[in-house]
Amino acid sequence: MREIHDLSFDIDRFLEDAARAKQQLDVERWREELRPRALRLFAARTTKLQWTRALLKLVVRELHPDDLFWELIGNLDRVPRRRWPQVAALAVALRHSWRQHGLAQIVRSLHVPRQSAEDNAPSRHTNHSRRSARKSSPSKREARKSRRTK
Repeated sequence: MREIHDLSFDIDRFLEDAARAKQQLDVERWREELRPRALRLFAARTTKLQWTRALLKLVVRELHPDDLFWELIGNLDRVPRRRWPQVAALAVALRHSWRQHGLAQIVRSLHVPRQSAEDNAPSRHTNHSRRSARKSSPSKREARKSRRTK
C-alpha cells in the first residue's frame, strides 16, 4: 500500500513539475517572441492616439499615487484638459518624491521653476481681495491711453 502512495506522490510531483515547466516555456515564448510583436503592432496602431481622460486615468493608475495626489488634484473626472500635464507631472513627482533628491530630479527634468520667496511668504489676502484689487487697478490698455492723453 505504501508503494502505491509513493507512486501516486511521484506522479503528482511529476505533473506539477511538467505544468511548471510548460508555464515557464510559455512565459519565455511570450517575452522573447510574442510580446515584441504585439507591442510593435500596438505602437503602430497608436501613432495617432490623443490624450483622453481614459489615457490620463490609466497613466495615473500605473503610477500608484497616494492620498496626497487626490488631495492636490481631486476627482480626475473634473480636471480640465488644460491641467492634464500637471496631473501627469504630479503623479510622476509623487512617485519619485520619497527622497528629496528624487523630487529635485523631477523638478530639474521638467524645468519646474524653483521655489521663490513668495512661495514661503504667508498670504495677506484672500482670493476675494485679490480679485477685487485686480478689478480696481487700471488695465495695461487704460494705463497706456492715459499716458497718451497726458
